[in-house]
Amino acid sequence: MEQINLQQLISKISPLYNFYKQSNRNIIGTEALQIMWDIGDILKKEIETFNIAPHNLYRKIYGKAEGQKDITQKSYITREFLGRAYRIRNIFKEKEKIKKTLPNLKNFISFREAMPFFDNKKYLLKGGEKERMLSILNSNKSSSLILKEIKLLQAEKIGRKNPRNQKLNELQPQKEKFINFYNYLFNLIKNNNYEDIKKNIASIDNSIIIKLSSNTSALAQEGLKYLEISELTTINQWDNFIDFLSYFSKQIGAKERRRFRRLISPERIVRLAEMLQAVSSEDSFKNFRK
Repeated sequence: MEQINLQQLISKISPLYNFYKQSNRNIIGTEALQIMWDIGDILKKEIETFNIAPHNLYRKIYGKAEGQKDITQKSYITREFLGRAYRIRNIFKEKEKIKKTLPNLKNFISFREAMPFFDNKKYLLKGGEKERMLSILNSNKSSSLILKEIKLLQAEKIGRKNPRNQKLNELQPQKEKFINFYNYLFNLIKNNNYEDIKKNIASIDNSIIIKLSSNTSALAQEGLKYLEISELTTINQWDNFIDFLSYFSKQIGAKERRRFRRLISPERIVRLAEMLQAVSSEDSFKNFRK
């Protein structure tokens, strides 16, 4: 059976991805979408040719300590980015429709926030509501005002009260543990000084950090293996996070993890996994900061 040529695939995507990362602050949103569409088109052809699940393909491209088959980091093209590129390719069947639909899109962020209105069956907008959304995205207003209006549209269409949300309150302590650790790690990384980071976490073995990164990735979606972590550290923030992951790894079913992903998005969970991987070694940190 023919196998995916992973290196060849990465070599196709990397120039587009690198150009996007280097230029995304200087190009308009329409151009950013077109670049991502091209990447999504490459992914779509691979997915259809090899009949592989999209998330499995993203993991193969990214690699990075996610179980025994994908331990070696293969690229720095994140799964979050690949997922969005593939969604864009599916939203716009032809690349030319991007410019026809969003000729004046200022930046990608506003579109990113509006994506559920394009491809989520539950929130799909049609008719006048869709025209209203498109007029916001194509508006001549400032980027911040456009984003604010999209957020208001989210609150109106997505943020409706649901009695089932009451169960989410039971996970508030876990949500707080996640947020506290996320903010703690973000503040360590933001100064862009790896030597300072290592001084702060010198007592934590790299093997623990890598396991935590893997288990955090496993929380973002079902089907990934949890690695056992029995060690404790000398830093409370890390021990609290180990307890947090242990709680979900011990759940027999997926219900609690699915509920948690309604409180914290899979994208944010994956981002924390990436930050953990970044502090595991100086090389990983340098690549993370690129």
